[in-house]
Amino acid sequence: MATPPDGQQPAARPAGSSVPLVSVLGLAVLLAAGCWRIGDATPSDALVTWAAYPETVRVDEPFSFEFAGPVSPDQCGRLDTATLAITDASIELAAVRSTFRTMCSPQNVSFYEARPLRIATPGAYRVRGSAGIDLGTLIVTDTGSFSGIRMWGEGTIREAAGCWLFGPGWIGTQRVFALDGLSPELREVGTERVLHVRGRLRAFSDCGNWGSRPRIRVDTAWATDKTVGDLYP
Repeated sequence: MATPPDGQQPAARPAGSSVPLVSVLGLAVLLAAGCWRIGDATPSDALVTWAAYPETVRVDEPFSFEFAGPVSPDQCGRLDTATLAITDASIELAAVRSTFRTMCSPQNVSFYEARPLRIATPGAYRVRGSAGIDLGTLIVTDTGSFSGIRMWGEGTIREAAGCWLFGPGWIGTQRVFALDGLSPELREVGTERVLHVRGRLRAFSDCGNWGSRPRIRVDTAWATDKTVGDLYP
């Protein structure tokens, strides 16, 4: 359904005229999709709040690197790009989002990205996300074996079907994890505060209607001074 440009109004309809069926159907489809976009999108940096990777890998051998973060508290936003840059001593993670002036459904939008990587130079690489979030260190060696996958980062939690679910940034539609070993104290505050969680990926958990979810065994976690509403200004 076409939307008039900003500042213009649709042509007036004569009194007593009926609305064409195709227009009604178009409006229904638009509303069902959850968004009414007005004007052009506004680009801005998207937060990268979480990463998962083997702590130790071998030089020039492939491994999977995963990272994620929140995009928008509702369906008014979309992810445009997610980038990973390797320097001499670090791995820099970044993303760009677009948001609209909209009326849309309050469904949190997050992103999840997985990249196959090879690193040709041995060393210790600090992993950096947005806003100074510490996402650990990747060790690249000439010899030895790969370690298990460890995850670092910030997110929010909710309880569902007996599981405590964790989302990088928000509980969104992308790669929702089940937490194993979260303390009762953090369960109390974690639905309102952003948690920092460090742990290891361990198989899957069955969360009722939520289905089978990747499981994170928590090594350590704490509540940050940020609330859920502080992820974006």
